[in-house]
Amino acid sequence: MKIRSFEEKDRNNVKALTRRFLQFDLMKHRDRTVMEQKQEALLLESLQRDDLSLFIAENDHHFLGYLEMRLQNDFFTNERQGYITAIATTPEAEGKGVGKRLMQKAEEWAQEQGVHTIVLDVFKANEHAVAFYEKFGYQQEIVKMTKPLDH
Repeated sequence: MKIRSFEEKDRNNVKALTRRFLQFDLMKHRDRTVMEQKQEALLLESLQRDDLSLFIAENDHHFLGYLEMRLQNDFFTNERQGYITAIATTPEAEGKGVGKRLMQKAEEWAQEQGVHTIVLDVFKANEHAVAFYEKFGYQQEIVKMTKPLDH
């Protein structure tokens, strides 16, 4: 397996994976179609950013997944940290070490940037992803509370 930098030829493969971010039950106030459209828009916006690092996992030129990283400052300490903007594997690659290799790449990238912390966001209901990140030593720090109001 090879991890390499994003190339324009990867655009459609990466775009197709944005739906994987929402493969769990959403809260009632969330519209799945709107959420999927927003995920795609975020990716297209990311591809225009200069401060983003995008990596592709492949095997024999077969697309397996991607990792999107950037630097940000911690809200409380203003310390610079690595931020995993997005990470996804194809359904065929799941459980075959591709996600693990992408997480290792995230740590390598962060160390190259001279940062000592990596953060990411994940929907709490995405239990599969939460468990995956916890295997790599990530801990829940801040929980976003949501209450839809009846109108």
